[in-house]
Amino acid sequence: MKKKQLVNAVILFGILMIGVYSFKSLKAAENTPLSQLITGLTEHHVKLDEWTLHTKKQFISSKQELIEKVKHFKKQYRQYQWSFKQTNQSVKATGIHTDQKNNIKSTIRLESTLKKQGFVSYLLYEQKGAGQRENWNHTYKQFERKAFDILRENTTIFTCLKGHLSGMMNVVLQKKANDLINEFEGKLVEKLIEPNFVSISAYTNEWRSIKTENQQMNLQVSLRNAGMGEKLTVTVGTPIITTEY
Repeated sequence: MKKKQLVNAVILFGILMIGVYSFKSLKAAENTPLSQLITGLTEHHVKLDEWTLHTKKQFISSKQELIEKVKHFKKQYRQYQWSFKQTNQSVKATGIHTDQKNNIKSTIRLESTLKKQGFVSYLLYEQKGAGQRENWNHTYKQFERKAFDILRENTTIFTCLKGHLSGMMNVVLQKKANDLINEFEGKLVEKLIEPNFVSISAYTNEWRSIKTENQQMNLQVSLRNAGMGEKLTVTVGTPIITTEY
């Protein structure tokens, strides 16, 4: 009888553990890369200055085809302020819309450059904002939907956050960078260490990755110290940092 009760208790414990693991996995899946990066920076007392979501796709088109596509975008996205530049070897159109209420700047850019194989074109979409948001998962998912509307396909989304630590804090750059990598359970791929600057590339199972040479990577962390009493700038991105750092 006791043996049967012990077996039942072990089975029940196993079921509970599976349930807990499944719940944690579900919660992790619900959190977007943007939300996860925000949480990680907050844990390490990094004050957020700005965030950027960026995506793009490449396609082959003639110069005239790109010009026609620009006309289509200008008509469809009339709320954007458009600029247009054209030379014999390139075409570039940029549309910018500023949402003053939510403090978000959105950019649509079409550009084409003459290569050996003809005009190689890119369509890019970006959102940039400052400060905190009420729901970071919502911010990421609305960008995802808008990006699909513009690019008409699922593309890799580059997520980048820039913040700072007080310059008065006694921070060892390499140690702080390693702490941030460990926060996201990242494994080192490559690093660059200078007296006032550290950049580390890593791989984590959390997000989609890109291939660099023979290795996969999907996380970059950089720290820059501008000098005594100045802010220590922290930049984090997945799969790579796409802003200046």
